[in-house]
Amino acid sequence: MPGVLTSAMHFEPAVEAKVEYTAMLLGATGNVGGQILHLLVQSPLCKKVIVVTRRNVAELANPKVQQVVVNMDRLEEELTPHAKGVDIALAAFGVGKGSAKMADEEVRKIEITYPTAFASAAKAGGARVLAMMTAAGADSQSSTKYLRNIGDKEKKSEELKFDFLGLYRPAVILGNSNTPSALGVVMPLFQWAMPSRYHSIHKNDLARAMVAQSEQAFLALAQGKGPAAPAVKILEYKEMELFFVAGDSDAP
Repeated sequence: MPGVLTSAMHFEPAVEAKVEYTAMLLGATGNVGGQILHLLVQSPLCKKVIVVTRRNVAELANPKVQQVVVNMDRLEEELTPHAKGVDIALAAFGVGKGSAKMADEEVRKIEITYPTAFASAAKAGGARVLAMMTAAGADSQSSTKYLRNIGDKEKKSEELKFDFLGLYRPAVILGNSNTPSALGVVMPLFQWAMPSRYHSIHKNDLARAMVAQSEQAFLALAQGKGPAAPAVKILEYKEMELFFVAGDSDAP
C-alpha cells in the first residue's frame, strides 16, 4: 500500500533536543493499556496523558493523568473538545477472540467503531501519531470474521491519514488475564516451528513497542526528520522485538 514503511525502516530517537508530547490513551483499564499508561507516566518526554474511560477510575489517579469520562456511543463527540493539543494517540482496545460469543454488531462496535471514534477525535485535536493495536493475520478480505473485523479496523485507521500510523499485530498475548498462564510455558516450546508473526508476545513487550515506536515517530516528525507523506508501519513480532527491554516480560 502507498506510504507503507518496510520492517527494516524505523525512526531513530533524536538526542540533540528534548521534545515533549501529550498522549491520549484508549484502553487504560485493560492488560496492555494499563502497561502503556505505566510507561507513559514514567516517560520523561510525556508531559500529560489523557485517559478515556467509561467511568472515573480511582486507581488511574496520577498528576500526569487526566481522565475523560465518556458515553462510548458518543465517544467522538464528547472526546473531541478534550483532545486539543494531543500529539500521540494510542488505542489498546478490543474484545479479542472471545468475540465468537458476542453478537457481531456489538463486536464491531468494540473492535471498530469505538477505536475509530477515538482516533478521529485525536486527529481533530491535532495528533500526528496513532498507535493502533490490532492482531496477527488482520485482513479485511479474510474468511474469518474476527480477522476481517480487525482488518476493517486497520482500514478505518489508515483512512484518517495520520502523519504516522503504527499498526501493532500481536498473536497470543501472554501476561494477559484472559490468556491461560499455561500458554506462557507451552507457546515458547513450539515457536521455532511457527512463522515469527504468530509468536506469542508478553503484554509488557507489546506495550513497550507501542510507546517506544510512537515516541520515535513523533520526535522525528517534530524535528522535521519524518516522512513527507502520511506513513503506515505494520509491526508484527519481529518488528516489535526491536523495542523489547530485558526483564519487561518478567514483570507483572
